[in-house]
Amino acid sequence: MIKAERQSFIKEMVEREGTLSVHEIAAHLEVSEMTVRRDLEELSMRGELVRVHGGARSAEAYQPSMLRREYSHAEKRNRNVDEKAAAAARAVQLIEPNTTIFLGTGTTVEQMIPLLPSYHLRIVVNSLAIFNMLEARNGYELCLIGGTFRPRTGAFVGPLAEDAISKLGLDAAFVGANGISDGGVFTSNADEGRFQQIAFDRADARYLVADASKIGKRDFFEFYQLMNLDALVCDAAISERARKMVDEFTEVLV
Repeated sequence: MIKAERQSFIKEMVEREGTLSVHEIAAHLEVSEMTVRRDLEELSMRGELVRVHGGARSAEAYQPSMLRREYSHAEKRNRNVDEKAAAAARAVQLIEPNTTIFLGTGTTVEQMIPLLPSYHLRIVVNSLAIFNMLEARNGYELCLIGGTFRPRTGAFVGPLAEDAISKLGLDAAFVGANGISDGGVFTSNADEGRFQQIAFDRADARYLVADASKIGKRDFFEFYQLMNLDALVCDAAISERARKMVDEFTEVLV
């Protein structure tokens, strides 16, 4: 198969499937992955497809949209409530007894609190709202990370908070996000993003907890890569296209 014919096939395959990995294309065409990468680079330069980590996406596929503003904590509580509850219910199934877990800021993670198992846990938080929800519950060793308080999200962030979390060992971290796009995980504020990055880095198991509406959205600050997570914990309403945008980087749990 000559180069022009091969690239035409690749373009047609990507347009048909939406997103394909280098491995999938190479296996289908029975050529080397290096050859496929060179073809994808040329096709991308001509604007005939969009290069993503590990593969390519159709130029006609849904393009990531930039969030225009940061919603307040109160506003987020009323958005996609059922979907957030479904993701939270799946996330709590991943918590093991007698472990140290980090619960990040956000209304999806908040939905986990009423569903937490009754066995002993050490729970680390930097969210005042989540701390207040847990304060009266028995059986948990509760650790609130202090720092500069950010009223819009109710989170403690900044150098003091980063220094505190960087000294801790965590069995698992559960963190929310404002957007998931091209293998990246986004939030609105750099201080919150840096803190969440450190929390993930300090954890043995790393779970992003977000409803499917966050997929295909970008925000101001990219704080983590999907490939470095154990899984995205999502709701069952996730579309096949959205799932494919994620599962080339990490597992999707619903």
